[in-house]
Amino acid sequence: MSLENKTLIKPLIFATGSSIRKEIVCAFGIDCEFIKSEVDEELIKLNFQGNDFYELAIQLATEKSLTISDRFKDYYVVGVDQVCSIGDEILNKPGNKENAINSLKKLSGNVHYQNCGMAICLNGKIVWQSSAIAELTMKTLSMEQIENYVDLDKPFSCSGSYKFESYGKDLFSKVKGSEYTIQGLDIEQLLEIFIKEGIIN
Repeated sequence: MSLENKTLIKPLIFATGSSIRKEIVCAFGIDCEFIKSEVDEELIKLNFQGNDFYELAIQLATEKSLTISDRFKDYYVVGVDQVCSIGDEILNKPGNKENAINSLKKLSGNVHYQNCGMAICLNGKIVWQSSAIAELTMKTLSMEQIENYVDLDKPFSCSGSYKFESYGKDLFSKVKGSEYTIQGLDIEQLLEIFIKEGIIN
């Protein structure tokens, strides 16, 4: 979907500090603000019951959106979050090389999921919630391949310990789902709701 000849007509904030999400939004010509939410993600994950991780992603996105929405009257606020899961386990952002290597060892040769949750709030109330899921099958990687990749892309702040928009794409033998979902922002769904809500015309 293209945003050619589309204009932002209602104030909009994305509750994110993610550089890749900012890149996606800006690439579609959306002139909005970005404000990082300070929601305690780990506490929400700790209290979450079950393994329907797309629901957890929606919950995280909604909390981020609500937190910012309470502060900015008459702004539409988009919250987005991503949960990488394999089996019953969540793989958090690694933070360092050792954790990234360990995560990729778990993913090597296996199927995992990127669960993208999204929410829009206005004046402290939920307007819309949705999710998207991508299924990825990683190639069977040697330790040398894993270490070389981590040194190359340094995916320490990435869900799943890879940058799909960079060299990480080469790690996979099969992918089902949108590249935007894998990168943590299903922009195509959002554009549809933006038009429906009159946020853009």
